[in-house]
Amino acid sequence: MKTSKKIISLLLSAAIIMSAMVITAVSAAAAADGSEVYFDNSVFNWENVYIYAYGTKENAKWPGQLMSATDDGLYKASFTSAYKSESIIFNNGKEKDEGKEQYPKASGLSLKAGQCKLLTAAKQWVDYGKPDSHGYGIVYKASGTSFSSEFLQVQLGLKNASVGYYSVDGSAKKSYTDGTIIEIGEGKIGNSEITLVLTATGDDGVETTQTFTYNKTFTAGKTTFSADSDGHTTAPESGYYGTNPNMQLGKYKAISVDGDVSDWDSSMIIAQGTANDDPRVYMPSSMHEQPWDAYALYGAWDDENLYFMCEMANTTYITSPNDNFAASNEARPWRNSIPMYIALSIDPSKQATGKAVGTNKDGSVYTNPFVWGCDGGVAKDGGVGFTTHIDTLVAFDSNNSNGGASIFKADVQDTDGTYLFDYDTRVPIGVTNYQAQDNRNGFKIKFANGTKSETLYGVREVKGDRTLGDNTDPNSNWVDFFKLGYKKNYGYVYEVAIPYSALGIDRNYVETQGIGAMQILTYGTSGMDTLPHDPSMLDVADAEYSYDPSTSHEKEDIDNITVPLARLGKILPDTQVQEAEFEVNFGADKSSSQPVGTALELKAEPYNNHGNVTYEFTVNGATVKTSSDNTYNFTANNAGTYTLSVKAIDSDGCIAESTKSFYISDGGEQETIIKGDVNRDGVVDVNDVTHLQIHISNDDKNPLIDVTNKAWFDAADMYGDGKLDILDATALQIYIA
Repeated sequence: MKTSKKIISLLLSAAIIMSAMVITAVSAAAAADGSEVYFDNSVFNWENVYIYAYGTKENAKWPGQLMSATDDGLYKASFTSAYKSESIIFNNGKEKDEGKEQYPKASGLSLKAGQCKLLTAAKQWVDYGKPDSHGYGIVYKASGTSFSSEFLQVQLGLKNASVGYYSVDGSAKKSYTDGTIIEIGEGKIGNSEITLVLTATGDDGVETTQTFTYNKTFTAGKTTFSADSDGHTTAPESGYYGTNPNMQLGKYKAISVDGDVSDWDSSMIIAQGTANDDPRVYMPSSMHEQPWDAYALYGAWDDENLYFMCEMANTTYITSPNDNFAASNEARPWRNSIPMYIALSIDPSKQATGKAVGTNKDGSVYTNPFVWGCDGGVAKDGGVGFTTHIDTLVAFDSNNSNGGASIFKADVQDTDGTYLFDYDTRVPIGVTNYQAQDNRNGFKIKFANGTKSETLYGVREVKGDRTLGDNTDPNSNWVDFFKLGYKKNYGYVYEVAIPYSALGIDRNYVETQGIGAMQILTYGTSGMDTLPHDPSMLDVADAEYSYDPSTSHEKEDIDNITVPLARLGKILPDTQVQEAEFEVNFGADKSSSQPVGTALELKAEPYNNHGNVTYEFTVNGATVKTSSDNTYNFTANNAGTYTLSVKAIDSDGCIAESTKSFYISDGGEQETIIKGDVNRDGVVDVNDVTHLQIHISNDDKNPLIDVTNKAWFDAADMYGDGKLDILDATALQIYIA
């Protein structure tokens, strides 16, 4: 009996211990599911730092909770796993009359359970390891960032560790310290992904591994064309935008107007836009609104109708998921009745400015500054006018409920020789019954969720992190949103059919004369986006709307269309074609540097070539292969910097060349590059400027920098032009400041 009691006692003790272990494990799991936030106060210099969290759970009434200072000078706050998905605002705890300050000024920064985030002194919201005590490697350039330059500088950081290691595309590990700046992507071919792996070990002895990816892009020039007779005064938008890309003019094809995009294909795109370029993204707090983001305009025709398919994007799901309304199907454009246009140029000799004229019941004539949204001759909220020749407006609304939707023709000449749209001769195309969706005079329209495009390129940032002009800058952070999780049903499509009978033309006219076309999206009456894209859509995007300072002035400004329209069917007789130059995208399949013995594939991708292409590969000036094969396998047996080149020759004898520099290491751990640390003392300060200036002035006599040491040279080459001179000294002074 005693033995039995002893066994039971032991079993109970074991059960208690096991229970304690389970409770501990559950508590640890709960802690791991929680989140942490850090704040760098070195620029704000607030006496007190508060954090306010709201969303699924509020941490406290405004101004929130007081954050605690850490040993490394940051401020910290922790949240339990009950905080699932919150928005974070940092502030100094003061009221407006006391000098209130907060960041961000509008809607908060996204924080989800299990995350650890840091707001840096540069106001970057970066991943900061995980909410535990292990050591982590940190990057201050967001994973997924794209760049089109030869290399990208990435600043590395550490959390709970003094030394970390990094590897690029599988290279040998190199040590780094907090603040080290490295360069990735050199020598690699464009339109490829670069993998950066960081490892770090904390005081607890646990090694962690973090993987980040970056995209090196290559964008070839495009064939463009223009005709003076269309009246345009501004060149087509460049970069990822395109007007009649690849000289596409639409197709002869019967289309079923049913909201199903299967009738269309990419060869029918007559105007290409970009995603995430609507005015909302240039304001700190307007992402909660519906997106009016035109991405692609397709064109076709058959024996009876013109057909257009308008593809619209909603990237809010990716760029600002905390804006719940916009990042949902509730933001669909047919939620409201908003004016939309297809602007046509059928007779290029007619110049409509946007004004419209009509006759009152008493026989008097009235004039409005714009076709839609005017009251007593005054525009309610801006409008759209034209410098480019437009003579027909197909005006409908986003949910096909407006019975007054019409086709307006500019057939009344004004005293200055321009033309006015005529209300009296309008062709009604609105619905007679909303439920039946029976439009008049043969006009058809259907809308649905969907996306036809297989890629969706745009600049990733939103909420005040954008600057006007970045939508045409190849060095902006361009991403394919599909690679970030975009789904086709996030987007919207509109199909329309416009009968020739309502336009006064026929199939023969389309195919022998051609017409110009533009899609115009509005918010009320002012333009919000067009295809082809016109710069007037974003000229005041970062200014405040007079009725609501949190949103964009683009809602109420007057936009004037000046770019060429897309052509459908045929180009104009006076068209001049500017053919794109033959180019080659060239590089290795891995980023420099790599250790001796690494097998590299060099590849050349031709663009705008005529016929077959022959490739001549050279290494350090010596030809190693001449062939129609566009690849060459290269393995270096000695350490050093290699010059890799290709010369591509097409059937017309046109030549495209490209050269890359590629460093091969000896396979061991390489000297860490700290950008700007010219004197190699581990810090970047004014002493480095002096060191560099002395080197420049005594370069031939007594150089202080070993230019054959790549790490040392790269640290001093602040200007990035491959030589050391006064430009580098000036750049270093600016960098320190």
